Amino acid sequence: MVNKSGKVHLRSSKVPQKRERFLADFFTSLIDAKWRWVIVLYSAGFILSWSLFGTAWFVIFWLRHRYDNGVVCVDNVDSWTSAFLFSVETQTTIGYGGRQITPQCPEGVVCLLLQSLTGLLLSTSLLGLIFAKLSRPRPRSQTVMFSKHAVVAPYDGFLSLMFRVGDARKSQLLDVAISLHCFRFRTTAAGEEFLVSQQELPITTEHGIEIGEQIKPFFLIPLTVVHVIDERSPLYELGAQELAASRIEIIAVLEGVVESTSMVTQAKTSYLAEEILWGQRFHPISLCRGKKADLSSFDKTYRVRTPPFSAKEYERSNQKGIKIDEYKTSVREKGELSNGDDYQVWIPIERNPESSTKNETNSNNNSDIV
Repeated sequence: MVNKSGKVHLRSSKVPQKRERFLADFFTSLIDAKWRWVIVLYSAGFILSWSLFGTAWFVIFWLRHRYDNGVVCVDNVDSWTSAFLFSVETQTTIGYGGRQITPQCPEGVVCLLLQSLTGLLLSTSLLGLIFAKLSRPRPRSQTVMFSKHAVVAPYDGFLSLMFRVGDARKSQLLDVAISLHCFRFRTTAAGEEFLVSQQELPITTEHGIEIGEQIKPFFLIPLTVVHVIDERSPLYELGAQELAASRIEIIAVLEGVVESTSMVTQAKTSYLAEEILWGQRFHPISLCRGKKADLSSFDKTYRVRTPPFSAKEYERSNQKGIKIDEYKTSVREKGELSNGDDYQVWIPIERNPESSTKNETNSNNNSDIV
C-alpha cells in the first residue's frame, strides 16, 4: 500500500458522486493536483477571460459605430484583434498608451470594472495556490530516513521486530511521534485480496523509552525502534518461514513539526514480508568527535544467532521446567526448524538436592545461544 519513499499506492475506485465531492473541495483538489495541470488550468483561464472581454469590447465598438453615429468608446479599437489586445493590456495593466477608454460610453466603464475585478481574482488565487503548494511540509519528509529493511532478533530476552529512522537535516523536527501499524491480507481463490486485520503495534526504542503504541522521542540522532513480539503482537505465532510466506505489511509513520515553518509533516515507509530480515541486527551509529553522526552504517546489518521458530515457541523454550529433548521434539514435529538446523537453546532445569553439584557442572557447560 505504501512504497519505500512513503507514497501511498492505494487508490479509491468507483466512488459514488466522485466529481461532486472533489468539486465541493476545489481548492484542496488544486493543491493536490500536479503542477502541469495547475499551469494548464490557469493558462486556459487567463486566455478565456482575455478572449471574452476582448469580444465584449469589440461588441461595444460595433454597436456604437453602427447605431450611434460612430461614437468612440475606446481609442484605436476598430477590430476584434485590436479589442483583444486592449483586453490583455487592461487586465494585465500593461498600458502601452495607444489604446484607452473614453468617458462617452458608460457600458465601457462597467466592462472595465468587471475585467479589472476578474483579473484581480485570477491573479490572487493563482498566487495563493502557488504559495500553498510551495509551502507544503511534504518535501521536508524526504530528508527523514528509514532503514531499507526491518530485522527480527532477540532483544532483552524476547524476539523483537526492529527498524531504524533518522533525519539527514541539521534543523530538528519538533514534537516527533512515531507509530507502527501492521496490515494483514488474505487472497481468495478468485485472486481478490481482502484486509484481514489492522493493528497498531506497541513500540519502544533501543535505548529504553517506555513502551507505547506511539512514542515521542527526542529526535536528535538516528533511533532504532523496537516492537517486542509478545502475545499481543500479530507476529507472535509466525516463525521465519511463516513470516516469509505471509501477506503482511508493516507501515512505520513519523510525524513532527518543522522547526522553520511550524507546519506538521509526516514521513512513511513500509516493510513487506520479504523486506524483514530474520536473525539480523543493525550496526551501531558512531558519533565522530561527538558532533557528527556517521550514517554510512545506517542500513548495515550483521547476523546474530536467532532460532527460526516463532516468538511463542521461543518464549516457551525459555520457561523453566521444560526438558530440552521434549522441546526439540515438539519443534521438529511442527516443522518449524528450517533446513533441519538445530540451534542450541539453554533451558534452566530444576536441580535435585542430592545431585546439585553434578547439575551445576552440566549447566556451566551449556551455552545460551539465541
